[in-house]
Amino acid sequence: MGEKKLKDKAAVYEIKDALEGRINKSVVVPEFLTAASRFRFKCYPGIGCFTKCCSGIRIILSPYDIFRLKNRLGKTYLEFLTEHTVPMMIEGSSLEVVGLRMKDDAIRSCPFVTPEGCTVYTDRPLTCRYYPIGMGMMKKDTGKSGEDFFIKVKEDHCLGHNEDKEWTIREWRQDQESDIYDEMNNDWMAIVLKAKTLGKVEFSKRSLELFYIVSTNLDLFKDMVFTPKFIAAYQIDSETLKKLAEDELELLKFSLKWLRFVTFGEGDFKVDQDVRQKAKEKLIAQAEEERRKLREQAMDD
Repeated sequence: MGEKKLKDKAAVYEIKDALEGRINKSVVVPEFLTAASRFRFKCYPGIGCFTKCCSGIRIILSPYDIFRLKNRLGKTYLEFLTEHTVPMMIEGSSLEVVGLRMKDDAIRSCPFVTPEGCTVYTDRPLTCRYYPIGMGMMKKDTGKSGEDFFIKVKEDHCLGHNEDKEWTIREWRQDQESDIYDEMNNDWMAIVLKAKTLGKVEFSKRSLELFYIVSTNLDLFKDMVFTPKFIAAYQIDSETLKKLAEDELELLKFSLKWLRFVTFGEGDFKVDQDVRQKAKEKLIAQAEEERRKLREQAMDD
């Protein structure tokens, strides 16, 4: 086996050992799985525990989660963030994001769930799609190679594990359309995973601000992209610029690739460093003001 393969394999087992240690300390005892692992599970209206998993939970929203939900609700990014989110930290890192604002009731219910089920089901967040499988935050990025790790969570109230329907993790992800979310969030997840698996990465204040901005509010990023300074700084050609202006999904993909580039230097952007710095400073200043307002509202609530 080549030296690189040995290093990659050692890195994978290092992550596996760390994860299993964390799993063993969990109140809910999960199971360590790979994409080919099989499990039994089925959830449907009429099962005794229907919607019980939709309360008392912490749901971090990925950039694509926010994109889908704000479009589903017919909101702008700022409206959605103000009405439906609260600030959250990604565990094991210094990265700030937003999470879904739950109802202020005894069980902290999801605002989109009724006794009949989820009212935004086709646009539900990735965390909900994966359940009862742990979210895909366990991929070790080792250059071109990588390996996925998953956990199965068996909560006392969940009766779905008693059903006969059997899946592989891969089949479950495809059925729940979580693969689409994983693909869209790939560059964002790469940043999160590196922050979580390489120790507590010390990010600069500017890097943390940029991560928060691009993770939560594409409108702010859009305001920066279509400026002469940004276009010059990142040498964006007219064809690409047209695509970004006409397709919000393409803009989201671009924003996350850009975020990965400015955070870890990964990607193939060509830049003018002086112009780039000025564009970053302007975006950070705008976002800091918005985040201050959101925090104040969260405290008031």
